[in-house]
Amino acid sequence: MKISKQSLEEQAANFLRQQILDGVYKSGEKLVESMLAKELDLSRTTMRMALNTLSSEGLVFQKPYAGWQVITLGDDDLWELYHLRVALEGQSAEMAAERINDEKRVRLRAKVREFIALCEQKETTLTEVSYCDMDLHKLIVECGESPRMAKVYNRVSNQLIIYLHMTHLDYSIRDSARSHVPLVEAICAGNIAEAGRCARSSISTYAELCHSYHKNLREKTQHQSSQAYSE
Repeated sequence: MKISKQSLEEQAANFLRQQILDGVYKSGEKLVESMLAKELDLSRTTMRMALNTLSSEGLVFQKPYAGWQVITLGDDDLWELYHLRVALEGQSAEMAAERINDEKRVRLRAKVREFIALCEQKETTLTEVSYCDMDLHKLIVECGESPRMAKVYNRVSNQLIIYLHMTHLDYSIRDSARSHVPLVEAICAGNIAEAGRCARSSISTYAELCHSYHKNLREKTQHQSSQAYSE
């Protein structure tokens, strides 16, 4: 991939971020700085700066004497991200309801209609749903008019997308958007308590998420074992 000479570090970070979120670079995969620099026709210094950006977002980390690696989320990470979602999305919904106005109502309802239309398409993927889900919650955060809340949420949003990919494999795509309608309507009505309740109750419990994650992990391992045996 060739990258233009404008904002090289940012463009490289954007490209690598998308590759990680789309699953091109897998969880735990090693990222070789020199190979990436050659692939993108960039200097190693620029690539190192891009990887440092992704490190600050929690998407990659650098192991001493071993180089860069895509993050691996374990049970403790899922536990932490679940509680972060509950705290951040519940609080941001309450703040949005407190500061709702006509312009924000129009934007929120338009976004949830867009979300519903996406989920009703036959070929929609979990990845597309995850991005749209996150866009809706980012808009809710924005409606709360708290730059600090937006900064914190944006900092963990990419990890939350990975979290959704890992824990929502059995989730009904068609139901995803419609489950957000009560939340949006509570915010639009200015009902602070109900907005917070809807936001928190719409997030699957940690026990359910862990069960789903380990169930799919076992099925994936069994499938790989059966393929290896047949070969």
